[in-house]
Amino acid sequence: MICPLCEREGDLRMEEHHLQTRRKDRDATEDLCCECHKTIHGLFTQRELRDLRLGLDAVEGLLANEKVQKALGFIRKLPPGAQMKMRQAA
Repeated sequence: MICPLCEREGDLRMEEHHLQTRRKDRDATEDLCCECHKTIHGLFTQRELRDLRLGLDAVEGLLANEKVQKALGFIRKLPPGAQMKMRQAA
């Protein structure tokens, strides 16, 4: 599989990320590698992820975010299957 954020491919452990929580379209999900998924939830609070003004409810919006871009620079260097630790956003 290929992660739509970091664009790594291979034997990645994928996790389902809900793009639009607490909205009508709760079924909007995207499969992300676990490193990208952990990173998103480590960088942003649930309130920030729900805030439509930030545009974090779509892969394109996540890719356009400066914090995410910086993290992706690191993640893209990881080999598939590598484990990383990430603290949750406060």
